[in-house]
Amino acid sequence: MKTGVQLYSLRDFIAEHGLEKAFEIIADAGFDGVEFAGFYDKSADELKKLLDKYGLIAFSAHIGTENIHEQLPTVLKLGISNIVVPWKALDKPDEFEKTVAELPSIEAQLRVCGIALGYHNHAHEFNGGADRVTELAARVDGLTLEPDVFWLAAANVDACAFIEKHRDKISLVHVKELGENAEAVNPVAGEGRAHLKEVLEKSKQIGAEWAVLEIEKTDMPIADYLKRCCAFIREYA
Repeated sequence: MKTGVQLYSLRDFIAEHGLEKAFEIIADAGFDGVEFAGFYDKSADELKKLLDKYGLIAFSAHIGTENIHEQLPTVLKLGISNIVVPWKALDKPDEFEKTVAELPSIEAQLRVCGIALGYHNHAHEFNGGADRVTELAARVDGLTLEPDVFWLAAANVDACAFIEKHRDKISLVHVKELGENAEAVNPVAGEGRAHLKEVLEKSKQIGAEWAVLEIEKTDMPIADYLKRCCAFIREYA
């Protein structure tokens, strides 16, 4: 599997040091690519130049459905092959049905462009023992899934079983370590409660392409955290 970083993880670092410095420490840690969460007021040409400078692949972008049409030209210019919807209030019946109605036309448009449309879970989709992610995937043809194993663990969902169940819909897996609870700092990958060794082995087994590190919060220098996590991910992915 290739290794990537969701740039949301470095939001504070980028605000202080800039996007190029973030690319530098991501590349130095050994990662292969990045998943965008916004384009930082830069043109596609500026972003492409930075990606090339640090040898990074832009493989995915988290984009809300309301912004996909506007941001599609940048996605195409960067050669991004996945657009992932980062959040929907699927635990609310009206929002769930609205999403089911909204996504098929977006998926069809992106498919023509050679781009997969995916959905990234949190924990609320599993409230009360429900599984709105599986329901959504069953009702939207062509939809891929990007399981976030941190949120699956927080929702008491077996991530390996979930990945196996949806093996034909998964090419991206969010590798985020769970500490004492969802509000705690993220331990280094492999040192928490998200069973990341088993998750990575299962992801590799099903043929997932990218293991994507995401961080909510850490209590160590971010460059050190990236290096330690990348070493762990590469060992098992």
